[in-house]
Amino acid sequence: MREDMKGWKGCFCAIVTPFKQNGEIDRELFCGNIELLIDEGIDGIIVSECTGESWSLLDEEKKELFELSVKQAKKRIVVVGGTGEINTQHTIKISKYAKDAGMDGIMVLPPARIIPNEREITTFYQDLSNAVNIPILVYNVPRRQCVDIGPKLLSKLAEIKNVYGVKESSSYYNRVLRDIRICGDKLRIFTGHSAVRGVPSILMGAVGWISSIETQIMGKEAISMFNLIGKGKIEEAKRIQYRCMELDEGLFEGKVGTFPSFLKYAMNLVNRPGGYPRKPILSLTDEQKKRVESLLKKLNLL
Repeated sequence: MREDMKGWKGCFCAIVTPFKQNGEIDRELFCGNIELLIDEGIDGIIVSECTGESWSLLDEEKKELFELSVKQAKKRIVVVGGTGEINTQHTIKISKYAKDAGMDGIMVLPPARIIPNEREITTFYQDLSNAVNIPILVYNVPRRQCVDIGPKLLSKLAEIKNVYGVKESSSYYNRVLRDIRICGDKLRIFTGHSAVRGVPSILMGAVGWISSIETQIMGKEAISMFNLIGKGKIEEAKRIQYRCMELDEGLFEGKVGTFPSFLKYAMNLVNRPGGYPRKPILSLTDEQKKRVESLLKKLNLL
């Protein structure tokens, strides 16, 4: 495992991109969210990925967010940019923005929509590594990309110079376990969907998780789970994990709007800097808002 990435562990957060009602980026809220998370003990952030509505951001907006996040973090935490695009050259361009901004690494999805084969996926990451000398986290989220990077392919990608780790966000927990078993000596394994499987993944050998919902709604309580495990306070960590699960199930399984609209609304309710979503994603209806409010009250978060 790469020695220069020992600091890449713990609770990372894929942060929202707060927008104003007119669709402009709310820079003050963006920087405020980073500072709040740092104060609460976050270990790293991911900028401009699915939670950050990367699909709605122009190239120059991504460049600006990368620069703002590095400036705000001041090297206190790990700062990673989401740079995956469909086109290889486009991905290289955005990745160079991240490197020039001084980010610690990039998180990169395989190309979407074209459903590439294993040879094309391997070449994609190899070309990126050749073009930009920066640590790469592979992001595997089949339900969004229609591409599944299994452990055997991931093991091949681990041979590429700058591929240092993976965020495993496939739908099945056993996939995280297989990644750890097959690639854990080569890569830093982060689990996605930490609201459901954060604690068990760490106990089985993952180095951390990349969260979004629970961390940005529950704040310090959710962030504390990782350190509680390290201190041997497993029962306390499990108690928080079950609260995170209830929050996640109420929002996702309840189909309350399109992600991350419900996350942003919940953040605003608990006085955190969520802002608004950007079209085509719409703000919640009045009925959906009531459901979010009811859930937060049930969990004593309001």
